[in-house]
Amino acid sequence: MGKIFDAIDRQIIRPRVMRSEQEGFQKTDDHLHDFYMQGDPKVYVNTGALAESARTTGVSGGNGNYDYSIYLEHPVYSTGTPGFPVLEEAQHNGAGILGKPNTWEDSVKDIEEVVRRNFS
Repeated sequence: MGKIFDAIDRQIIRPRVMRSEQEGFQKTDDHLHDFYMQGDPKVYVNTGALAESARTTGVSGGNGNYDYSIYLEHPVYSTGTPGFPVLEEAQHNGAGILGKPNTWEDSVKDIEEVVRRNFS
């Protein structure tokens, strides 16, 4: 049974996990870049930090037991402003931040859809 499972894992499971991670990360990156499609702010200068914050751990594991995480790296601002509160405010158009809201929520939905599609 080991050789059969190894073949299934190598030919079916692992490639689908790899595709899910790659496609989910790409969709997340796309959403974060779309954040800036709302125009240029007049009160502050966009740093582009949100667009560059998508990260992935890459796929680890094997034998049908794989793991990866897609997440946002909290930016560091020269002003000393902590990154996480800025990302939170940006997601809901708070603090006067101009951008497309809910980019992370949209990313989560897309990541889930990518996994479903790759394993259907």
